[in-house]
Amino acid sequence: MTPAVALHRRRFGATNYLYLLVAGGEAALIDPGDASVALALLADLGLSPRWILHTHGHADHSGGSREVARACGARILGHGADAALFAPDEDLAGRTDLALGALRLRLHHAPGHTPGSLLLEWEGHLLTGDTLFWGGCGNCRHGGDVAALARTFERVLAPLDGSLRVEPGHDYAEANLPFVLAEEPGNAAAAARLLAAQAGRTAGQEPVAPTLAEERAANPFLRAGSEAAFVALRARRDAW
Repeated sequence: MTPAVALHRRRFGATNYLYLLVAGGEAALIDPGDASVALALLADLGLSPRWILHTHGHADHSGGSREVARACGARILGHGADAALFAPDEDLAGRTDLALGALRLRLHHAPGHTPGSLLLEWEGHLLTGDTLFWGGCGNCRHGGDVAALARTFERVLAPLDGSLRVEPGHDYAEANLPFVLAEEPGNAAAAARLLAAQAGRTAGQEPVAPTLAEERAANPFLRAGSEAAFVALRARRDAW
């Protein structure tokens, strides 16, 4: 039986994640870049979402949305600033709270990776799309703005509760954490996270989402201290 309130994470491709939020028998699907994987998850749980939400509009997150929406009769929601990338049925620009039946979410506009990137806060989880990764942050090479991303980290992410569980759009931990350790050789939190990620992959286990407080210890992008320092750190990561 599906729990009354639950978050389900499902991997597709090598690194992508889609999510399903469930409360009171209702469901919302997040970032179904692969329709077949999304529909398989829904079949496994016996659920049909009424809503599909997007953290941003890139095709590896939104490419399956229309097919899933047709199959389920769901509405597609996203930030209108990403309209050049995908076309939501409902624009979430300017919204900070969202009620979807029994689901209640807080929305945080997080421009940088794309103009319309959103962080979705729900039941102790923070779905970060391609803004914040385990051990890193999103790149800005495809229509993004690294200075805007730096401001998002300073003004949007920094004030958030450290107990939130970080649920990113990709599992890039094993790619990001070696860079962190090159920058910060004494970062014990990053070293432990890398060992855990490697052990989990070997065992065929999905990672446990860290808290935002744990991520702050391991991830230098959350501790950059200034826009200039963040931009320089991102440039080093791009070149690494």
